[in-house]
Amino acid sequence: MFNFFKINNRNLNSGFTIIEIFAVIAIMGIISTIILFNLSGFRNEQDLKNTTTDIVTLLNKARQDTLSSINSTNYSVHFETNKAVLFSGVVYSALDKNNEVVNFSSTVSIPISGGINLGGENNVIFERLTGEATSGSVIIRLNSDVSKQKTITISNTGIVSLD
Repeated sequence: MFNFFKINNRNLNSGFTIIEIFAVIAIMGIISTIILFNLSGFRNEQDLKNTTTDIVTLLNKARQDTLSSINSTNYSVHFETNKAVLFSGVVYSALDKNNEVVNFSSTVSIPISGGINLGGENNVIFERLTGEATSGSVIIRLNSDVSKQKTITISNTGIVSLD
């Protein structure tokens, strides 16, 4: 009749071999690497977008504060390769405790050569009552891919635009 004690050879051979397990682990590793590489590029591009937005916001704040004659002075923005600083007056002082600093992410920077095009200066100075400013442009780019960059343009009327 029924043999309950009979061992089925097919049941003993079922399961995964060590080679199959290593193959699955290798495939998962390759897929993970591809996903992480693509997410890294996305994060860098998001850093570029966020940094340029922060700079445009800082420039607009400086213009608005100047037009509003807050503290009866004008406001300006100073640029360096890794930061932008809003300051009051026309002379930048790194030691002024009232400065508003926007530090850039380590993935983006202003190029040393040709990144700041403000007539030989590093400052955008907004004039009281009119809001007129030093015209020019500032280029922000990814450190990992210099072909990916954003240009912030400041018109002589003080209007800031992002290209």
